[in-house]
Amino acid sequence: MLTWLEISKKALTYNLKQFRKIIGSKIKLMAVVKSNAYGHGMIECAKIFEKNGADYLGVINLNEALALRKSGLKKPIFILSFWSSELGALIIKAIKEKIEFPVYTEQQIKILSKISQKIGEKVKIHIKIDTGTSRIGVLPENTLNLAQKCLKSPWLELKGVFTHFAKSESKNQAFTNQQTKKLLEIKEKLMAMPDFPKNVIFHAGCTASTLNNSQTYFDMVRIGLGLYGLYPSLVGLTCELKPAMRWKTRIIQIKTVVKGTFVGYDCTYQCSKKTKIAILPIGYWDGYDRKLSNCGEVLIQGRRVPVIGRVCMNLTMVDISKIKKIKAGDEVILIGQEKNQQISAEDVALKTETINYEVVTKINQMITRIYKA
Repeated sequence: MLTWLEISKKALTYNLKQFRKIIGSKIKLMAVVKSNAYGHGMIECAKIFEKNGADYLGVINLNEALALRKSGLKKPIFILSFWSSELGALIIKAIKEKIEFPVYTEQQIKILSKISQKIGEKVKIHIKIDTGTSRIGVLPENTLNLAQKCLKSPWLELKGVFTHFAKSESKNQAFTNQQTKKLLEIKEKLMAMPDFPKNVIFHAGCTASTLNNSQTYFDMVRIGLGLYGLYPSLVGLTCELKPAMRWKTRIIQIKTVVKGTFVGYDCTYQCSKKTKIAILPIGYWDGYDRKLSNCGEVLIQGRRVPVIGRVCMNLTMVDISKIKKIKAGDEVILIGQEKNQQISAEDVALKTETINYEVVTKINQMITRIYKA
């Protein structure tokens, strides 16, 4: 095996329990495993979270939801964002598998009611409210009307009402507090409706708001990034989390080139002296960002070594001149810790001008994930 990810089960479990300590036993916890569990492997991570006390599993679409059920996951599964009416067969299957759907338009209510009536089985839904992100969701002023239409359908079972925060990662919580206030006001109006179910789950909190703002908890929090030991941007380190991922590869060739030799496409790097180079079987197709060209670093034998030349589609070159005893086949760490050195997803994000979310989620799904105790 030339390139692989090592995922720590212990770290995943530890992080889940950290958030459980923060919110207490009365607040439900949704483990968000969408987008291949933020690059960590959806099925295996979902199994770990379900086993260790997650109340819900959160996914992005129908395919992810059904993949979890097919793999034997039993906890409630909620589609966080979107589903298409064109996927009629999958919708039917999801309803039968007790998958819970988001609803934010009258058309969605009609579609789900019609399909549920056809198969004679109710569908569980959550109303999505747009309190400030201007993405999917019914506007606050239209929420009561949408809720009434949901309640009129005998084929819809209202399980939740939720929103999504736009600025919860900021140290300034003013905008998050505004969104929280909007959801609270809507909750009061909904709960005053005579036929509104009293056991509906209201939820809004994410990793950042759970760390930052206890007013956002409501009945359930949805934790994604933090479960994998990563912190949202700009959030203070208010609890200890353990990164669960180590991304490794192996040296496939070593060569020594003379002073003046160019390295890689476009000749962007020229050796200023005799240089020993290691070639790695990793590139931007694997998710190792091309922006790391001539500025990235990897760990070999616990030492940082620089990326030289362009990161290619499938290959990357590094300068190993300072390492004496080294050979083809030796391990290289792209993300992770070795000895007293660490290259974190945040380190990579800074050099590629992005966020740690993107660094881990774009790691190619075809790369083998190995789960260690």
